[in-house]
Amino acid sequence: MNRTAAGTLLIIHTVLTLALQLAAMAQTSWTRWLTQSSLQGLVSRAVLMQGGLILLPTLLVILIDHIPAQDVWGGRSRDGSLILAAVIGVPAAVVFHGLNNLSVYFMLRLGWQMPGPDNSDDYLVHLWQQPWMVAGTLILIRVLAPALIEELMFRGVILSSLGAQLAPGLAVFWQAVAFALFHNDPFFLVSPFLAGLLLGFLRAHGGSLLPSILAHASLNLTLIVLTPLLPRLTAQYLNLPTRSTQSIFYASLIATFLAAVALTPLLALMGRLQNKLPARLPGSGQAARVSLPGGLLFALALLVLLATIGVTYYQSV
Repeated sequence: MNRTAAGTLLIIHTVLTLALQLAAMAQTSWTRWLTQSSLQGLVSRAVLMQGGLILLPTLLVILIDHIPAQDVWGGRSRDGSLILAAVIGVPAAVVFHGLNNLSVYFMLRLGWQMPGPDNSDDYLVHLWQQPWMVAGTLILIRVLAPALIEELMFRGVILSSLGAQLAPGLAVFWQAVAFALFHNDPFFLVSPFLAGLLLGFLRAHGGSLLPSILAHASLNLTLIVLTPLLPRLTAQYLNLPTRSTQSIFYASLIATFLAAVALTPLLALMGRLQNKLPARLPGSGQAARVSLPGGLLFALALLVLLATIGVTYYQSV
């Protein structure tokens, strides 16, 4: 496996994302187009983000570096891993969503200023009230497409590339850091970081990329269903009485605890499919026991992602 593939892919993605961010700041019409609350707006953003900023760079790196399909996809999924992965996504989504709400609540208590309300995903709040063709389109672009495309990038190319130079646990950790920063939201870091750890764990224990794809889709769908019941703590709740924010805090706390009770034995069952992480992730060479992110480009990409988050935050508050 090419040890520089992770850094090359991530730096291409981050440079393109930052360029788009700066272009949107210069052209307010772009910002309105990217954030419009309509089906056309959601589809346009999905094509641009998932297709142009994630899938295209991933395929280019795979082709240019001649990365074998075995390194990206893995082998045959282990027996039972697919069903377990799909089921694990449900309680995991509740745990991650609840913990993210708790972290945002404490950030607010520490004086962080929240961005203004974002209405670009209003369609998703009323997903099941939409005509079946609209609901199917939304599930495709917000559940299935990200699960496949983001897994191909992060648990396919990046994790395998990092595994060629880092110990398996560190490779999983650093791709999870990249996955959290990749979401470009300072108030949405805990949930994707934990999701990155879980999906990396499933990739290592499941034998192929398919278990992490199924778990990712399950996470996405559960979050869509969960949001009307347990809203994400955002700026709109700051305009309500303090009791509303506190209610979300306590609901998140209870939901996190209950879902964690269900999640723990499921993770134990997945772990039993293979008693320990492999000495090397699939497709990797001899793993070097180092603690820093793999390669200068990868470290630089993480810094660019941090800068992009800063631009996003100061633009929105």
